Amino acid sequence: MQPAPEDQTRERLIEAAGEVFAEHGFQAATIRDICTRANANVAAINYHFRDKTGLYLEVLRHSICAAPPVGIRTLVEQSRSPEEALRLMIHHMLHRMYGKGERSAWPVRIMAHELAQPTAALDQVVQEVIGPNYAAMRQIISRILGMPPDHETTRLCAHSVLAQVVHYAHARPVIARLWPELELTSERLDRIAAHIADFSLCSLHEMAKRTKGTTE
Repeated sequence: MQPAPEDQTRERLIEAAGEVFAEHGFQAATIRDICTRANANVAAINYHFRDKTGLYLEVLRHSICAAPPVGIRTLVEQSRSPEEALRLMIHHMLHRMYGKGERSAWPVRIMAHELAQPTAALDQVVQEVIGPNYAAMRQIISRILGMPPDHETTRLCAHSVLAQVVHYAHARPVIARLWPELELTSERLDRIAAHIADFSLCSLHEMAKRTKGTTE
């Protein structure tokens, strides 16, 4: 079933805006350039997003390298073990970044712009998307470690896992020079996700043993 015309316009605007924001950042990007690329009328911005800031916020939501918060919660609840949940979460994050191929990696570049020059939209995205996903990961890791989600060690471990994932996004120009033959195909992403999960779980299980030994 084909999306309604207005939905198609909305999707084109998000895709075009993603490319423009990735190239120029929020301040330098223009509505006219976005609408030209999307083959849409300028009035469509107001209809779908109210203004440039509203469009940017929606693009940022699409740029976050993780599954939506509701999907993450379902992932955690339905997994047979915290280890399985962590594997699935890592897999989702990597495929969210490069699931459509490197040609469509504008979400990574947008987040690089946003981290370098944060806008007011970042606070809302953190509250709506990044924060809930971060909480979900801490919940998973806390079950593996046997520590509270807010414990410093749990948080440090969560950041260590996240750092391995986002490395392939934000260090892409360096990786391209260190490992030029690396192609982030779907199969390669599966192998990278499995490696990050194996590497992380090995460390988490060892830390859990040490923690248990100090409390006995």
